[in-house]
Amino acid sequence: MAGSEAKDACLRLRTNIGASVILAALALAGCGGAGDSESKACSLCGTMNDLRGSISSKTGSQAEMAAWVVAAFERDSGIARVSDIDSAGLYTLAHVRTDHPQTLALFTPEYILQGVLSVPDDNNNKIIHQFVQFTGAQVPKLISNGPIITFQSLDNMKVTKDVAADANSDGIPDGGKTIGAAALTGMALTGLAPDTDLDGIGNDKDPDVNGDGIINWLDQDDNGNGILDVFDGDQNGDLVNDSSPQGHNTDQWFKEGVEYIAVQFELTPKDDGTGNETTLKFTTKVQDDVTPIAVQIRGAPTLLNAATYTAKDAQGNDTTNTWNRQLMDDGVSEDGNPGDRVFAKKVTLANAAMPRAHETVFFELVFGSKAAPWYIDFPYTFPDLRPAAITSLYDANTRTVRLVGAPFGSIKDFIWIINLLNSSGSTVWTSQAVSGITDQFVIPENFIQAGQTYKYEVIAQTLDKIPGFPSYAIHTPKYDLR
Repeated sequence: MAGSEAKDACLRLRTNIGASVILAALALAGCGGAGDSESKACSLCGTMNDLRGSISSKTGSQAEMAAWVVAAFERDSGIARVSDIDSAGLYTLAHVRTDHPQTLALFTPEYILQGVLSVPDDNNNKIIHQFVQFTGAQVPKLISNGPIITFQSLDNMKVTKDVAADANSDGIPDGGKTIGAAALTGMALTGLAPDTDLDGIGNDKDPDVNGDGIINWLDQDDNGNGILDVFDGDQNGDLVNDSSPQGHNTDQWFKEGVEYIAVQFELTPKDDGTGNETTLKFTTKVQDDVTPIAVQIRGAPTLLNAATYTAKDAQGNDTTNTWNRQLMDDGVSEDGNPGDRVFAKKVTLANAAMPRAHETVFFELVFGSKAAPWYIDFPYTFPDLRPAAITSLYDANTRTVRLVGAPFGSIKDFIWIINLLNSSGSTVWTSQAVSGITDQFVIPENFIQAGQTYKYEVIAQTLDKIPGFPSYAIHTPKYDLR
């Protein structure tokens, strides 16, 4: 797309698709198009160019890489550009901000992380480089080699000093191994503590906190402490609680484009007892100086295809609709108020599908036009976690509810709550959050009235990373309170 077209997209009136509500556009002082550079400060501006390349498997076949996915990630923001690889092994990364250092990652056709970029160091075989800055439109050929992807040459790029540990010098990042000062001989260690990988960059700014070669936005244990980020209250090890207002420098918060992204997985038993239903709720807050023509989700066909959502028809009845992968800001999509720039959609997955370990979905801001769209992507990667169903028991004599089961395996760092429902199904009381190390809680006597019919349910959920948006919630059936 020409630079003038890209600028026009930034000044476009935003259409709230589905609600047919036209919102006043926010004129961006600068939003660079392909080949353009803007000097004025704005979210997402910079020098943008299309990058074209090819990729082959280790055997040399480009055709073997058809339908795989390659993505470029900005070092300082985590923002991505994503491309499918075609039947000839070719790809185009559109509107890449080439004035920003980038790393590349390879995903299977099901969007599961396969390989990260590895660039050898000329003088030190104990480290690999992760980021490059492209100086030309043609990307040197990529070669997929198991857990890494490598360049056939270093033409049209400059390699940055960002490094990861490679203790055995095989070109594969060690994964969580501290680089250490000895491996960084000759490199200035200027970062402030804490600096987990001792690379001279403090954890609050390091794009790869533990130096394992996997950037934080794709790494499910950023600080390498053995605790999945979804359960870790300080996932980047900067000594600031992630859920506090000062902790907004973790994977789901962004300084440009969107304020945050959130994905919530829920497992809920069906009311008719025929099994479980799995849902995903996608939510993002678009920043005020960005005006996309749409907001949508990109990800694996087996996870997202045939997903449905519930909406009201003209008579107010619930209807089931096929999801088109778009998020809405219409006030009826669990998105908050219409026009508040929060886009969301809660969808039911077909056949009770569940996200897989290291599977990535991308929140996409769409620019340009319907005929010629281009995209800016924000990644969310699911952890190596398979939640399990739970049940509950109730002792009427003591009004004690017990949680039965292990929703997250051996992990106890979660909370659970009890909802008390009246005969019409409305919630009349909710318990405080109960620690996962405790398996019972007493319902206060004054909330249960004699002669009334009640049900209750228990919900186990992970800690919030975005306030009000736990990543996992596992429901019990709704039980009669006797």
